Amino acid sequence: MNFLGKHVLVLGLGLSGKAASLKLKSLGAEVIASDTSKSNEMLDVAQGLKASGVDVRLGSQGKELLDGVDLVVVSPGVPSRSLIINEARSLEIPVWSEIELAYQLTGKQIIAITGTNGKTTTTTLIGKIFEAAGKKAAAVGNIGTPLVSSIDRENIDTLIAEVSSFQLDTIVDFKPAVSVLLNITEDHLDWHPDFSDYVRAKSRLFMNQTEDDFAILNLDDKVVRSLVSGIRAKVIGTSKGELEEGIFIKEGQVVARLEAKLGQQEIEIFNINEMKLRGSHNLDNVMAAVAVSLVSGIDAEVIRKVVTRFPGLSHRIEFVASIDGVMYYDDSKATNVDATVKALTAFTEPVILLVGGRNKGNSFKPLAEAIDKEDKKVKAVVGFGEAGRDILGALPQDVYKEYTERVDDAVLAASRLAEAGQVVLFSPACASFDAFKSYAHRGEIFKKAVLAIGERNGKGWTDR
Repeated sequence: MNFLGKHVLVLGLGLSGKAASLKLKSLGAEVIASDTSKSNEMLDVAQGLKASGVDVRLGSQGKELLDGVDLVVVSPGVPSRSLIINEARSLEIPVWSEIELAYQLTGKQIIAITGTNGKTTTTTLIGKIFEAAGKKAAAVGNIGTPLVSSIDRENIDTLIAEVSSFQLDTIVDFKPAVSVLLNITEDHLDWHPDFSDYVRAKSRLFMNQTEDDFAILNLDDKVVRSLVSGIRAKVIGTSKGELEEGIFIKEGQVVARLEAKLGQQEIEIFNINEMKLRGSHNLDNVMAAVAVSLVSGIDAEVIRKVVTRFPGLSHRIEFVASIDGVMYYDDSKATNVDATVKALTAFTEPVILLVGGRNKGNSFKPLAEAIDKEDKKVKAVVGFGEAGRDILGALPQDVYKEYTERVDDAVLAASRLAEAGQVVLFSPACASFDAFKSYAHRGEIFKKAVLAIGERNGKGWTDR
């Protein structure tokens, strides 16, 4: 589409909406940018956009915004069934996500990663492997830099993009050369009407791929595995069990067997004991990164060196401190139940678990079942925030439970309950927006509370 003189409505002015507005304006479009928020932060965003010639409307989003509009670009936070988007569709106005806009404007190769959990870790790891291999690539998307902000970078040939179900729900032609689906479990049921709709949105990742493209799928996830038959791209599976072809674990080694797809003989990439990342779920993330790297022509030795040195990311089972023999871990990125269940598998030590925040419509039954199965590994659970009491009420009766309103009080409670040799795991199983700006903000508050305990004790603790 030639955007010169076109009238485009951008809905939602977070990072991607702001980036889309500025890009469209630079292409000569007449841009109206709208957000329902009138917060001080949003007023600052509006002021900056207005200075660039964008017409900004804050507050209610009535159908009058659609008068004369040729295209609607929607941000991830705006539900695709909102009244204004439904009205746009009834008027046959195209509705695109920001990643669709970026795709329409670039000829760069796109590698797209999605899944309920592990997206950011996998995207970051792939980016580091590409960097070590000397490839001109950048990790973008929901990892922090909107895709549309990166399409004009002259020193970049490949965009490694973390994408969400929200964004995939409003793609049209978006087609990654390599797609990755890590897992699908209950999440965002406050945005999607039900789980089947969430699965439908995730599966759109493969919608436009052809036989010339690659699709990397975690075959250990039964929902992901059920999608294989409908994918036209060359499917490369990953599994913790041996596969006829794919990336899998065999006798403690990550093995690549890709003769049919790539003409490569079976090779051992590295021993899983060399990894710094904790948790069996991170094996899934690493195997996906290995698969992407191999289909992109990167040498196995480069992959091994990067993977075995990769320490992981902040707020993802991140070691914070050891205080009087108790180890504290920050897993604030666990914003859904499945992420917390997986975090528990990373430890053999007894665990004091901290959970709470804002529920996104998810059931806590899987967490209760996991706690019951984990050989009584979880010695106590401290709930906090909006959903803390609901979670505690769903857990087994024989687990000690305690509730506090605030995260720092939850840390104090956990410190009283924990004994030397045990782990305090902050893995909330909920979103952070009941009291925090983001999961990162929540994680920083947790870490400060932990370090304050160490300072109060005055001795016997080790910082990161």
